[in-house]
Amino acid sequence: MPLETIFLFLITDLMFCLTPGPATMVAVSHALPLGPRGGMRGALGPIVGVNIGNFIWYGLTAFGLIALIAAVPTAYSVLRWLGVAYLAWMGWQMFKGGTSTLAKQPARSAGFRKGLLNGLAVHMSNPKALLFYTAFIPPFIDPDGNVLLQFAILAGLTVITETTGLTFYSALASKARNLGNADQAQPLFQKIAALVLTGAALILGWWNLTDNAMQSAFNLPTGAMG
Repeated sequence: MPLETIFLFLITDLMFCLTPGPATMVAVSHALPLGPRGGMRGALGPIVGVNIGNFIWYGLTAFGLIALIAAVPTAYSVLRWLGVAYLAWMGWQMFKGGTSTLAKQPARSAGFRKGLLNGLAVHMSNPKALLFYTAFIPPFIDPDGNVLLQFAILAGLTVITETTGLTFYSALASKARNLGNADQAQPLFQKIAALVLTGAALILGWWNLTDNAMQSAFNLPTGAMG
C-alpha cells in the first residue's frame, strides 16, 4: 500500500474519529463519573469495545468486497465512486454543523467489562457504521493488490485513529468533569474537519480518474476518457 494512501487514510479517518458520535458518547459517559472507576480508567472499556467492533466491521467488509471484486469488478469501481461522494457529503454535513453533539449526562460508574460491552454494542448497532465501512473503505483499496493485507493495514491504522479520538474526549471529560469547553470548540473543529474531508474526496476522485475506475464503471475502453 503506497505511503500517500496510508497518510491520506490516517488524516481522513482521524477527522471522523474526532467528530463526536455514539461511540464518543459512550466513552465520555464512562469517563465522567467521579471516583476510581471513572476518568480514563472508566473510558478504557468502551475504547476497547469500539476497537473490537471496528475489527468486526473490517472483517465483514473485507470478505464482502473480496467476493464483490471477484464476481462483479464493475460494481466495485462504482462503489469506489460512491465512497468519494460519501466523503464529500460528510464534509458538507460537517460544514453545515449537521453532526451530533456530545452527551452531557454522566452514566453511573461501571467496570471494564460493562464498558467494553457497551462500546461494542453501540458500535455494532449503529446503522451508519455499515454505510461508513462499505462507502469509506473501498476508495483506499487497490483491487489489483493483496486485498486482505490492505484491509489489515487499514484496520491497524483505525486502532490509532479511533483510540486517539475517543481518548481525546475521554480525557476532556476526565479532567474537567464537564464538556462546556469541548462543546464551544465544536463549531470551529467541524469547519476544519469539513475542509479536510472535502479535500480528501477531491484527491480520491482524482486518483479514480487517473486509475481505470471511471472506464471500468461505465464499461469504457482505457483511454476513452482522454
